[in-house]
Amino acid sequence: MPASRPAFRNRGFVLIATAAAAVVILGMLGLCVDLARMYVTKNELQNYADAASIAAANRLDGSATGVNAAVSEATANVNRWWFDTKNVTGVTVDFSTTPTGTFVANPSPATGYRFARVQAQMSVPIYFLPIFAGLSTSRSVNATAVAGQTYLGTLGDGAFPFSPDAHVPNPIANDATGNFGYIKGQLYTMRWDPVGNGSKVGITNSSGHKMAGCTGDMNTAGFIPGADNQGERGYIDLGGSGASFIRDAVVGAVDVTPINVGDPIVNANGNKQAVVSSITERINQDTNTTTASYYTAPAAGVGLEPAARTYYGIDPPGQTPASPPRGNGRRIVTVPVNNPTNNIVAGFANFFLPLDPCQALGGGGNPQPCCAEYIGPASQLPASGGAGQGSGSQGAYRIKLFQ
Repeated sequence: MPASRPAFRNRGFVLIATAAAAVVILGMLGLCVDLARMYVTKNELQNYADAASIAAANRLDGSATGVNAAVSEATANVNRWWFDTKNVTGVTVDFSTTPTGTFVANPSPATGYRFARVQAQMSVPIYFLPIFAGLSTSRSVNATAVAGQTYLGTLGDGAFPFSPDAHVPNPIANDATGNFGYIKGQLYTMRWDPVGNGSKVGITNSSGHKMAGCTGDMNTAGFIPGADNQGERGYIDLGGSGASFIRDAVVGAVDVTPINVGDPIVNANGNKQAVVSSITERINQDTNTTTASYYTAPAAGVGLEPAARTYYGIDPPGQTPASPPRGNGRRIVTVPVNNPTNNIVAGFANFFLPLDPCQALGGGGNPQPCCAEYIGPASQLPASGGAGQGSGSQGAYRIKLFQ
């Protein structure tokens, strides 16, 4: 019997050590589970903040209406958390004139505010750490992102090979809103009907030839397109003037020559009726071929925002599509806008392609004008084509993440 006492004592030690180790192991397991949950939540909130800040920055246009639209875009973003089962609710959105400047929630006036900051905060339940470390049963997880508009004076690959005429003779001097005299939500002419054939309301080009175009042009008193001969239809030379090159440029399948603010527009003559099919192809490349228009109705005047817009937006790559469906940006095109008095590039603008852009006047003739809906001064989302509008200059903007 005496010889067995050390073994008995050893068995007791092992039991105690095992129990203590089990507590430590369970504690470490709980630590891993809770920290993993916080890590996943952090990534989910960061994805939300990144996408929401990009969406918000894309709506800034130098106006209070643009700020309100930016807040709405950010808070309505489709990114979710808790393994994509819950909406992100703890969100603040504010704005600045620089990516590192002072951010304010309601800038007044909003001129020059091109950067949006989105901060997301959610409370994550903690199950194990409170038992072992005496912590609270939840922890706050935060994510912050800043996105904004960087000015581009040059438009290269991705340029749509048409150049609509500005509606004021000197856009920079005569339209301080940066909208070239255009009304947001109105249809303007990309490709004109052959001059001399269609107009019955008296609109002529600079040579006095009658023209037929889209409603935004035809209904603007005093507007005179700048084309000076009957062969020009609205196509422009971005490195090639043949029909095949222009067809490829419409769908973005060819490298184009960069064009700058202040450059002369080189027109491409001829009918090129076959190009119409490439515009249809471009529309069909969008993931949203159901939304009829970008805005529900045109704005009341130049520099004003329409009362609302239809539910066309751009789904972030890799994210669950919204419902109703959003698009991938293919129906939004960026064009150089020319000063019709001298054929010089005045700036860049974004237009939305209707579902049947070359029959927008309701006619069935061949050929017809091709129309597009004006969105605003040009901006581009990263890796997804055209987007919304810039914040007040006639140049183009690129939306990018800064933080």
